[in-house]
Amino acid sequence: MSNRILSVNAYTTLDLVSARLETHDDSLSLDGVLNVATEDECPDRVILGIELDTVGVDAVPAHADRIELTPDQAEAVAESLQDYADDVRSASH
Repeated sequence: MSNRILSVNAYTTLDLVSARLETHDDSLSLDGVLNVATEDECPDRVILGIELDTVGVDAVPAHADRIELTPDQAEAVAESLQDYADDVRSASH
C-alpha cells in the first residue's frame, strides 16, 4: 500500500486483512491493515484502526478509520469476536 496513513511495524495487530468496502452503489474487495493500540497521551481509550488499500480506487481517497473504545467497550467487542470465532471454528469441523 503506497500512501499509507497507519504505520505498520512488528507491533501491528494484523498487517494484512481481507476487507470489503461498501457504498450505496458498489462493493469492492480490498486488502487492508487492522491495528489495536492505545495512545500514549490518552491511555484510557483503546484505539481500533483500519486502513484499506484504495490505490486505484479513484472514488475513495486514502484514509484510515479509527474508533476510540472505553475499556468496557473493548471488552464487549473482544467477547463478541471470540464468540463468533468459536462459532466459525465449530462450523468448519
